Amino acid sequence: MAQLYCRHSFCEQHLEMEAYVYHVGSFHYNWHEEWELIAVLEGEVEVCADGRTCRLSQDDVLLINANAGHATLSRSLRSTLLLLHVHPRFFLEYIPDFGRKRFAIQSNEQTRQDPVFRLLRRSMAQILLSGLSRAPEARLDLLCAFYTLVGVCREHFPPQPVHNTALAERQQTRRVQEMIAYLEEHYRERLSLQDTARQFHYNSSYVSQLFKDCMGINFYNYLTRIRLRHATRDLSETNRRIADIAADNGFTDLKSFNAKFREIFGRTPSDYRKSLGAQHIREDAHFKESFLDSDNPDVRRRLNAYLSPSSGEAQPPGKI
Repeated sequence: MAQLYCRHSFCEQHLEMEAYVYHVGSFHYNWHEEWELIAVLEGEVEVCADGRTCRLSQDDVLLINANAGHATLSRSLRSTLLLLHVHPRFFLEYIPDFGRKRFAIQSNEQTRQDPVFRLLRRSMAQILLSGLSRAPEARLDLLCAFYTLVGVCREHFPPQPVHNTALAERQQTRRVQEMIAYLEEHYRERLSLQDTARQFHYNSSYVSQLFKDCMGINFYNYLTRIRLRHATRDLSETNRRIADIAADNGFTDLKSFNAKFREIFGRTPSDYRKSLGAQHIREDAHFKESFLDSDNPDVRRRLNAYLSPSSGEAQPPGKI
């Protein structure tokens, strides 16, 4: 069965991109050099990136800038994203100091149905579906949609300079990656901000600020999300007692585990376990290892809705 995934290169334009649809699972840290644009097809998602944390609902659009560490978490049982990656090499051809600039693109409840965001979703859907097509004109359709999307971004969300140098950003990213790897290994233990800072020979205030600047949440909130990711996996894949799952994943007691779980997921661990089906368990176990099938009826309906005239006509960026 073909999947909703495509990857294309256009050498003359210095353009490399990929687009795909997948279900968001539990909390995962990610970092890459590509520029990333996401649209929520279904559900509710929490995103930590570029020094902020936000919640996205159906039809919301968010840009994650190149080289920005980020993590996503599904806050509903089923959250589906349409994602577009673009290598920054393309932008460097037109914006020489692109590495020192950032786009700020994010919709919310008041703006998600504005023409500019409808056109972004439409362009993303066209890029994916044209990328899957074998028709001779499909690559032209894909390029047209891509240049429309870039034009909208540049016209309505012009990139702004950032104060940090590229070297400083890489150093920050490397330090956060090292500490996250440490937390992934030791999350079951009674970790503290002070202990982690001493492990890397930093002071605790620096580590606290580093997490806030890079991830948009503090050290303890990030550690809690790592613990919740492993706890949700245990809830879905084992029949172990909830109290034992809480203790084995670093929570001080069942009460604190229940409180944090309800805060993040809006339900108790017991309710979460009852609502899981076999498909949810398989999807989280293979997070981003596979993509949705191309004939998935729910996703096709959403993509086709984005392509309909009411979703935003392909007008010149300045005319929206």
